[in-house]
Amino acid sequence: MKKGLITIAILSGIGIFGYSIYNFYKKQADLLKQFKWKIIDFNLTDWSEDLIKGVISFRFESISDVEITINEFYLDLYFNGKKVGYIQDVSKFIIPAKGYNDIPFEFTLDPQFIIKGLVDIVAYATKQKDATITLDGYVNLKSGFIGATVPIKCNCSVANLDCNC
Repeated sequence: MKKGLITIAILSGIGIFGYSIYNFYKKQADLLKQFKWKIIDFNLTDWSEDLIKGVISFRFESISDVEITINEFYLDLYFNGKKVGYIQDVSKFIIPAKGYNDIPFEFTLDPQFIIKGLVDIVAYATKQKDATITLDGYVNLKSGFIGATVPIKCNCSVANLDCNC
């Protein structure tokens, strides 16, 4: 009987310890996801027949008490549902706790899609008087031992320059 109680006590202790570790890491992962972002600047750096390059700057803001490291940023650019380019950066950026960091990202576009996109803009302006630019991707975040991948999606209206992020 005594041996059974000791076994139950040991298993209960291991279970409580395991749950505590799980709960700690879950709360830390949730803290990682507490950040805001917005686009603050857009510039074209190179324009040719084969490639359009530019830089778009985002402001990432941490609203938690945890310092966050961005390990990877990936964003597809769509015009009316057609992929026209992407942004990808695997540099490490730090967002201070309850602070922000403005981060520039380089992007690449295929001019052939842009030309088709311009035709689509004219067609939409004639028919529906609007077009949609969609940003769809993710940010890979880390703080200490905890990591999380947070999706980013934003739809922007060309007609009234309004974004629903």
